[in-house]
Amino acid sequence: MKTFSAAVLWTTIAVSVVVMWVQARWPTSVPEVAAFGLAAVWIVACLIGRSRLQVSPALIPLGAVVLWGILQIGAGSTVFAWRTKVADLYWAGNLAVAFAALQTFDDSRVRARFFRALLVFGFAIAVISPLQSLNPDNKVFWLFERPQTFWIPFGPFPYTNQYAAFIELLLPIALFFALTQERWRTFYVLAAAVMYTSVIAAASRMGLALTTAEMLIVPALVARSRKLSLRRIRTAAILFAGIFVMLILAAGPAKVLERLMADDPYGIRRDFTSTSLEMIKAKPLLGFGLGNWPTAYPKFAHIDDGLYANEAHNDWAQWAVEGGLPLFAIMLGLAIFCVPRALRSGWGFGVAAVFVHCLVDYPIQRTAVAVVFFAMIGAICARGGKEARIID
Repeated sequence: MKTFSAAVLWTTIAVSVVVMWVQARWPTSVPEVAAFGLAAVWIVACLIGRSRLQVSPALIPLGAVVLWGILQIGAGSTVFAWRTKVADLYWAGNLAVAFAALQTFDDSRVRARFFRALLVFGFAIAVISPLQSLNPDNKVFWLFERPQTFWIPFGPFPYTNQYAAFIELLLPIALFFALTQERWRTFYVLAAAVMYTSVIAAASRMGLALTTAEMLIVPALVARSRKLSLRRIRTAAILFAGIFVMLILAAGPAKVLERLMADDPYGIRRDFTSTSLEMIKAKPLLGFGLGNWPTAYPKFAHIDDGLYANEAHNDWAQWAVEGGLPLFAIMLGLAIFCVPRALRSGWGFGVAAVFVHCLVDYPIQRTAVAVVFFAMIGAICARGGKEARIID
């Protein structure tokens, strides 16, 4: 059952990422249906005595978000009920993913196999995405015309910061395996180097900062918890350094350096955040309704650059705008519960990194990255996730 569940989660992630550039409803609906179906299978298995359900306090804030959206609709506090219904469905899907992952990954062997398969997929995406960006036409996977919007995709990702968040979640796993596993060590080091270099090629400033932090912190966490020998760390570091130098020369850091040296790197995000604070003051208790930041923003906007403001580029501010201070407190509680577990595991450090990334962007507002993020939350909160080791 757990192997089947892990396979469904992996397939859901892979399909979600591959099609996330498509501007339609079905790329979101398919993973939601898969998550609800998998959660239902686990509940049925429990009812017929085939499994014993695992629970975690992490499910409480996720369930509270779903209930909060229902409350907003019932109280008539949402400024656009349809958007709130869609957003509530998104959060219900996140709850279902975390619930299914919690049941699946208390078995460390299943978790290890899942992570290896996820790394293989992530490695393929990290190779394809920078290469695709070299194509003058920038077709998705060199085959499909990208939608006629202002964004230029990076691989299947419509936004480089969402690509960076995807790598932030996978890079600590690659580093963990590179330091703790003898078999396939060269692949794990290669995967880590390719993933890190691909973030540089994507020119995501926050992504670069957070993946660099992961490169430094995760080995220290793993070395401390596993009592690794200096020889093992040195071997992995030398191998990584050699691969990285070759890759960075090929990728070229010019674009990300140009963005880092911009006069005002925060740019329009500053206005979005200051405007969001005004919106919070206007409706601090119930907010404007889940999913309704872009609906409410124009009334409060300080500037109009002619472009559609789709997100606040600060998830923490956006959560407070859409759900009021109670939703902000719910998400803060989730982070406070999850981050220590992410740090203890080492391989789950990406969960903490993405929570930080949410301060300056919207890395998990799209289903593809959200599925990985909430599956990782389920993994670090599972009974086996408390161990700082992965068994072969």
